[in-house]
Amino acid sequence: MNDVRKMIYGSIILFFVVLAFWFSIIYVSSCGLTLTCGQAAQKVERTPIPTLIPASHSEAQMGEGVVEFNKCEVAAADLIGAWISAESPETETFAFSDANGNPCEGTFAADIQPLFVENNLWYKSAIGCVSCHNAELSDRSAGLDLTTYDAIVMGSGRADSAAQGADILGGGAMVKSVLYDVLVNQGLVTAGHSADSPAVALMVFAGQAVADGSTATPTP
Repeated sequence: MNDVRKMIYGSIILFFVVLAFWFSIIYVSSCGLTLTCGQAAQKVERTPIPTLIPASHSEAQMGEGVVEFNKCEVAAADLIGAWISAESPETETFAFSDANGNPCEGTFAADIQPLFVENNLWYKSAIGCVSCHNAELSDRSAGLDLTTYDAIVMGSGRADSAAQGADILGGGAMVKSVLYDVLVNQGLVTAGHSADSPAVALMVFAGQAVADGSTATPTP
């Protein structure tokens, strides 16, 4: 009986010794030979560059990349009228006034041609004018090509690209032009256009504002 008790007690003591030794190994591997267990804390990776910029610096940096908006709000028909009244220049700037009467200037390429090219401009889901009025000069287009400056000044009712058509620019007078009749008098609701679309009074941002008293200058 004494031998059996010794074996049982010995086994129990050995179990606790092995258990304590196992916990010791785990503790030392995790925390080292310290009681603070500093090694168990998550390591923070640091870089020499701060990831947060002070508010004063960020505000200054944001200001550096801001480009001043200098476009003019104007009715599209008035913009075209100003271009026509300036004798329809191709490359030189032309003067116009925005909706508040402030002086502005624009160019054909940047401000007039997009009015004939862009989709969803004159009214919702509208296709660009050049979708019909292009170099094909089909019957549907009334022989009018709006894709280039040269084609516009050649007029409408053209049978081919070499033919001279009827002037659509009113000889320099917007109110006498075909464009004025279509855009203003008919509100873009004319033969070949959507009959259920409302009359158009399109406002656009175009050109750029100029200082009072200054005049439009030719573009290079």
